Amino acid sequence: MKNSISRRQFLGAAAAAAALPSVGASAPAAAIPSPTMWPQDRSAAVSLTFDDAMQTQLDNAGPILKKHGLNGTFFVITGPSSTWLKRPDDWRRLAAEGNEIGSHTVHHPCMLKAIKPHSQDYTPEMMLKEMRDSSESIIERLGTRRGLTFAYPCGDMTFGSEADLARNQARYLDYVAQYYFAARGYNSWAPVVAEDINPLTVPVLGWTAGKDFPSLLDLLEPARQGHNWGVFPFHGAGGQWLSVTSQTLDELAGFLARHTEIWAATFGDVVRYIQETLTLQVEPSESTERRRQFALSWPLDAKIYDLPLTLNWKLPSQWGSCTATADGKPLDCSVQANGGEKAALVDIPAQTKTVRFVKK
Repeated sequence: MKNSISRRQFLGAAAAAAALPSVGASAPAAAIPSPTMWPQDRSAAVSLTFDDAMQTQLDNAGPILKKHGLNGTFFVITGPSSTWLKRPDDWRRLAAEGNEIGSHTVHHPCMLKAIKPHSQDYTPEMMLKEMRDSSESIIERLGTRRGLTFAYPCGDMTFGSEADLARNQARYLDYVAQYYFAARGYNSWAPVVAEDINPLTVPVLGWTAGKDFPSLLDLLEPARQGHNWGVFPFHGAGGQWLSVTSQTLDELAGFLARHTEIWAATFGDVVRYIQETLTLQVEPSESTERRRQFALSWPLDAKIYDLPLTLNWKLPSQWGSCTATADGKPLDCSVQANGGEKAALVDIPAQTKTVRFVKK
């Protein structure tokens, strides 16, 4: 529909309306700080994800990302035939460099008849064991305590016989939610609109196998234009199945390193940022001529949702600039002018309780 608006636009309009003075009021209500769409008010977000724990990811993709100062998300198969068991030190190194290690199950059960094991042969108990054992293997190896993410093998979100597919789809999502805070699909293609996210069924931009750098940019363009999040799903890098060339990945990584207006981050960190922005609660707690203070509450699990947020706060018309603190600690405060109005941008640590702005 041409006249439809997003939930973020609706909420923004509602907040603006709520700030208008009532009839007979002497002054408008103070502006409330709100999180920017992406950190540092960037224009879009992108994540580079890699499935199947492949040799070429360790040998080629990891070094390419490191070369350009980027981090990706690697969804690993943790079973006995995987590099997860054959090259444990390399996976530890990749994680230590800042890359995210997520789960792609233990044995990669898939509904495709050409790939074994077949999801059609799985019982609920078998699929739950895939979720549990894979997460435990990753936690034991890496000691991560920030929560894990997941990618559905072959993009399939169900299992079992044809008669049980609908029932097992609900079971599968429940099993994933028990061990992971977010999950990526494969067969649904679209940029992610942050305010409409379903964290257990995040879509991708499209298949990447065999594509060159310009074709990958074409996949990314709708996310850039819409100020949304684009998730690339890669497999091989410079070889093995469903591969892109090392040169293609290098060109894409170089592009993202140069275009810092796009936030390139791991899959899990983008979900963290989105979920924190959607749930953060901000209330005014003090207001004087020279000082504004706000109380913040964070309803999500602090052990998982630990990412700093960027707040945007519209300065009162009498203020030319300001300083800012979070729980009494000084913040870097950038004041920007736009159309006669000024706004402060500050990055606040997760779980900050109080933010204060002081007129300069």
